[in-house]
Amino acid sequence: MAGETIVIPEPSADRWMYPSNGTPGTRPQASTFSALPDGGGADDRFGQFVFKFDTAAAGIPAGLGAANYQISSISVTATIAQDGLFLYDPTRDSRFTYGAMALPDDDPGRPLELHGTGFRNGFTAGTFLENSAYGGGNPSRRNAFALGFDENAAPRDASNNVTEDFESGAWAVGKIDGLTPGAEVPVDTVVRFTIDLTAPGVSGYVREGLDCGFIWLTLSSLHPALQQGGEFVSYYTRDDAVHQLFGDAAPTLELTWTPPSGFTSFSRDSAGQVALEFLGLPGFSYILQASPDLSENSWENLETFSTPSPAALSWQGNSAQPKRFFRISSTPSTP
Repeated sequence: MAGETIVIPEPSADRWMYPSNGTPGTRPQASTFSALPDGGGADDRFGQFVFKFDTAAAGIPAGLGAANYQISSISVTATIAQDGLFLYDPTRDSRFTYGAMALPDDDPGRPLELHGTGFRNGFTAGTFLENSAYGGGNPSRRNAFALGFDENAAPRDASNNVTEDFESGAWAVGKIDGLTPGAEVPVDTVVRFTIDLTAPGVSGYVREGLDCGFIWLTLSSLHPALQQGGEFVSYYTRDDAVHQLFGDAAPTLELTWTPPSGFTSFSRDSAGQVALEFLGLPGFSYILQASPDLSENSWENLETFSTPSPAALSWQGNSAQPKRFFRISSTPSTP
């Protein structure tokens, strides 16, 4: 099967992950900023924006097994909700350019960064809700947090990467079409985050999410905010009136994947009895065919299959010929 692209126009859940958020799950905007240079015990990435996309509801079947999802690309967009609060920086900034003893940064601004989402304190990706409790005190006690991986693909909380002295390894840095680096970012600007599937741990995280039927992601940044001021980034959530009225403002997900195809098991005993199995998906009709020599006109149809849910489909039959070839053809089912 060829690669299929799905676009999910809004999250099924989103949440400004900040301890003073009095309206979890319904706030119209979510901001990202840092407690640096003097965090006072707060997380480096103090304001975070977490959101969830239901991939199963969008047409990617769950439960196929993580290894069976072949992902070509995945990207997220998010839209800026306030005008001129920060400068556009499309590059990664070293951790050494942050904090009280920071080295000079080579370019203006700070990057917008995307990670996965980790959970703690008894919460999991399946049990955390957009209005679940924030968690205990800082640092590193929020129940949902920006998740990264080290060079060995071990998961870790990226919320305090400067204080704890490691690069965050952001999965994507936000890019803005048509805007010059160093310029102020205007309201309603669309930022695209193209996830690096080659980074340690990232592809596995995405595949496991598809197998569960949903993917959690987190936006954060290290913009230096002040009480009621400073630099910070504000994004529209799905609850903002702009999105409610006009759409196209909440985060979106675009993912290209290739459904699994081919036999998952095949055997032939000494009596010529053949047993084979392959993975079937809803929405497709499958035809099992056989040929003695692979010539174009030699293929015969053995059986047609369909399934209302992901399932292992099997066939058994006799193949007395010393040589016989099998193949599966698939077409989308007629609605």
